[in-house]
Parts: sequence; C-alpha cells; structure tokens
Amino acid sequence: MTTLTKKIKKEFEDSKIIISALQLLKEFFKRNEFLFSHSLRTALILKEMEIKDEETVATGILHHLPLPSLKLKEVSEETNNEISKILKKLNQLRELCSLRKSFKPTPIKKWQKLLLDLRAENLRKMIFGISQDLRPIFVLLAGRLDEMRNLQNFPKDYQQRKGKEALEILAPLAYGVGMGEIKGQLEDLAFPYLYPKEYKWLLKNVKEEYAERKNYIERIKPQLAKILNEKKLKFLDIHARAKHYFSLYQKLLRYEMDIEKIYDLVALRLIVPDIETCYRALGAIHDIWHPLPGRIKDYIAFPKPNGYRSLHTTVLTQANKIIEIQIKTPEMHQEAEYGVASHLSYKEKISQKTYRHQFYWMEQLRKWKEEIKDFEKIAKKIPSELFKEQVFVLTPKKDVINLPKGATCVDFAYAIHSEIGDHCAGAKVNGKMVALNYVLKTGEAVEILTDKNKTPSSDWLRFVKTAKARSKIKNFLQKAYGLPAEKIEKKSFIKEKISLLKKVIPIKRKRFQVLIAGQSGISVKFSKCCSPQPGDEISAFITKGEGASIHKINCSNLKDLQEKWPQRIVKASWVNRESEKS
Repeated sequence: MTTLTKKIKKEFEDSKIIISALQLLKEFFKRNEFLFSHSLRTALILKEMEIKDEETVATGILHHLPLPSLKLKEVSEETNNEISKILKKLNQLRELCSLRKSFKPTPIKKWQKLLLDLRAENLRKMIFGISQDLRPIFVLLAGRLDEMRNLQNFPKDYQQRKGKEALEILAPLAYGVGMGEIKGQLEDLAFPYLYPKEYKWLLKNVKEEYAERKNYIERIKPQLAKILNEKKLKFLDIHARAKHYFSLYQKLLRYEMDIEKIYDLVALRLIVPDIETCYRALGAIHDIWHPLPGRIKDYIAFPKPNGYRSLHTTVLTQANKIIEIQIKTPEMHQEAEYGVASHLSYKEKISQKTYRHQFYWMEQLRKWKEEIKDFEKIAKKIPSELFKEQVFVLTPKKDVINLPKGATCVDFAYAIHSEIGDHCAGAKVNGKMVALNYVLKTGEAVEILTDKNKTPSSDWLRFVKTAKARSKIKNFLQKAYGLPAEKIEKKSFIKEKISLLKKVIPIKRKRFQVLIAGQSGISVKFSKCCSPQPGDEISAFITKGEGASIHKINCSNLKDLQEKWPQRIVKASWVNRESEKS
C-alpha cells in the first residue's frame, strides 16, 4: 500500500487535487486494503493510458466512494463538482455494463460476430450517449482492467461473469476509443476464465513458436539498425510486438489452426520520426530482405476506414524466415495503442459498407483528434456531439434499442415488435406512467403496456419519428378505413374526419365502456376540453363525488390536473361492449 501511495505522489507531486484525493481515500478505506490498493492501481493505469487530466485521475482514485462522501479539501468547489459529475456518470456506466442475465458462455467460434451484433453495438453506443463525456469511460476501463488482473482468488462464477463483461462489452468499448492495447489486455485476461480448454491448448502449442520467433526478431534487430544507420535514416525504436493470445486464437480459427500461416505472431515494429522516413525505411528494408508479393500495405497514404495508419510489409529474410514489419511514427503508434481513434484491423473481416454503417462515430473521433490541438479539453463534449441525433433506451430485459432523436413511446413499441405497436395502450418510463407521445431520452428504461382491444390512432402520425412506426400505422389505417396512404395524413381529411366524429361520438360511445384502472362500473363523464372518443389514449381524473372525468392523455387540462393532484390520475381504457357480449 505504501509503495503504491509513494508512486502516485511521485507521478503527481505538484497536484493538490491528487494529494487531496489520496487523503480522502485513506480516510474512507484505511481498513480496507483491497479497495485502497485497487483505487491506487486504477489511477496508475490511467497514467499509463496517457490520461493527463487530474480530475479524471482523481476520479480513478475515488471511484468506489459514495457520492455524498466526495468532498476534497483545499480544492475549489468547481473541481469537486466536476469530479462528482464524472463519478455519477461512471456509476451509471458500471450498472449498465453489469450482466443481469445468467451466465452463458458464447462459443468461441461465434465470438467474432459479437462485434457486429446490433444489440452489443447499441449497448456500446448507449455507454457513450449516457456518459456525455469520455472521462467516465477512461476510468471505467482502467478500473475494470485492474479488476481483471486480480481475479485469481474470486469464485469461478464471478470470474466468468466478469470475464464475459470484459470480453463482450469492455474490450470492444476500449477498441471504440482507440485503446488497442487495453482491448488486447482485457481479452487476454478474460480468455482463461471463459475458454480454459482453448487457452491451455494455445499455450501448449504456440509457446515454443512464440519464443523462437521473438528470439529471431531480437537477432535481426541489429541488422536492421545497421542498414538504417548506413543510409542515415534516424529511428527512435525497434522492438518486437507479440500478438495477443485471444486475437491469435481468433486468427488461428480462420487458418485451420495452423501456426505456420500466422506471419504476424511476433511482428517487428519500427518507430521513426516522421512520415518521409517511414517510406525511406521501407525502401531500405526491401534492399536487404525480399518483400512477399501482395503483402505491402500502405496505410499512411490509404488509412484503414478506422483511421489506422502505418506501413506494413512482410519479408523473407536470408535465413528463409518470414516476418511482418510495421513502420510508423510515434504519433501513429500512440494513436493505435491508447489514442481515441479506433484500431479496427483486418481481424474482424468487416466489410466497408458495414463499417461505415456501424462505426462511423469512431472515424469521427479520429478526425476530431487530428483537427483539435487541445483534444483533452474538448474530449468531455465529444460523445454528446457524436450521438446528438440518436437516443439509446432499455427494454425491460435490459436490451438496448437505438432510436432517432425525438422518438416517442410509440416508436419504441414498434421497434420491439409490430404487434406491440399495434396494441400499444400505455407506457412506463423508469417505472412511471407517461403519455404515448413522451419523447424518450438516452438511458431511460421503457415498458409498453398492451391491450388486445387497442388499435393505432391517426393522431400517432403527428408525433412518431421512425419510418417503421409511420409505415405500420398507415398500413393499419388503410385496412381499417379503406383509404389510400397519401390521404391519411392530409389535414383536410383529418378535419373532415373530426367533423364527422363529432356527430357520431354519442352513438359510438354507447357501444364502448370505459374501464378505470381495469375496473368497470365506475361513473364517468367525458371532458369537453378534449372530447375523447373511442380509440383515443385516455386517462381518468378522480373527482370528488362525481366519479371519473375522462381526458385524452395529451390534454393540456389533464397535465395541469396531474401537476396539482398526481395521485388522482388513473389509467383508463376503452372496451367494446359488443365484443364483451360475444
């Protein structure tokens, strides 16, 4: 504990914020060495990630403290509020990332499909949408990475649950913010807990090959350094880069488990000062080693769709050994390891069209990083800009539904299933009843109440946002009224319909009964302010001595009543008397 504290103080010796955070942590967890050490290690991981924002690191130190206890001494109120804001978002993300369903390991051969699974992708987007800030995501990843590194003494089911969260949610999330190294570590740490047989097989069959190839790279490094020096080409580093275990196993599945077909098991990475030297170094390498046809990849002139930049070449050396060499600048290297740009490589076999559809936001991050010098300050605003046209809401089963901004409960209902939309009778958001035209916000949990006697209303067309909802409502109305689609939304048609309904409402109402909270026999009167008719969404206001007053659910008078006497607003619905008799 003392060693970790000293290390933190050394890294942040001039920071009042960090020192104050350490003092508060010590006060709160002085008898809990496990959480104390975990919190300090989380802060050090953030430092490794090149996170320089002190408020983010302080949140890493304090991320297990309850919000009411968070008050740093000798620190401004503004700073305390900022840390509290990050921590509040972090708590939301932690809850969202926790698997609620019983643990069922995904077969390892099917794991690759998870990256393109729409529900998983929506969950990752929802994390961005809720956080409205990259900093809670950084702390989440750092904390979970340390947790994964220290799972050895926990029960097996806990290890597997945390491993599944790391593999299916957190590793792709790290990938989404360009932290390729963190992604690889999370996958490798989860691997033995989720797929112990495959992990043991890999260690047994590739350990020697790993060591042999790494030793060979170490032997040829001086040769490469010599030729670069002879050509007066400056280089900053030459090192071996071993492929992560989980990534390697995924690739082996595509190559009949033949390790000889994996040329980048251990690659040689060359870091040079600038782009010009990248190309000149490539020429120097080809002067001494023979390039394999079709294996030269210029990702500098033609970056991958995710923004990854580097020169790749696979060469045959004098010893008839095949090795992959990656040439990049320090900026390119940092971007691929810990940068905000994503590092989506050939491994996932994702088509250009699919990438652009699902991962456009990652490319946008990379572009902003290039365009904005002071990126750390702007980072806190990025997710809200990326997803300002989308909302992500939860079903009762905790699946994530992606909807356009302005989407309502009816849009949500049709997104779940057409039958649910067609018989949508009410909605709850975060456990509270709301109107069907309620505009949903990211992070809300939505439940749709259905009634087999309920059918779509033409009023819904005035507020739904999704093409699917609009199309399904029109189709129903066409069949119900025998009208062409283009006439349904015309104002003249609606006015004519309303005028006609005013004449027949008394007749139609006699055929229908109103249930109050599902109960019949309660005296009702229809309010004149909105004149509800069968088919309209309705609520009841319980009066004093005069039964229930029925209003349209979007009636302005009802909203006023709800503000004054919310306890007297009760759910109401129409029931066809004739269908009951039959």
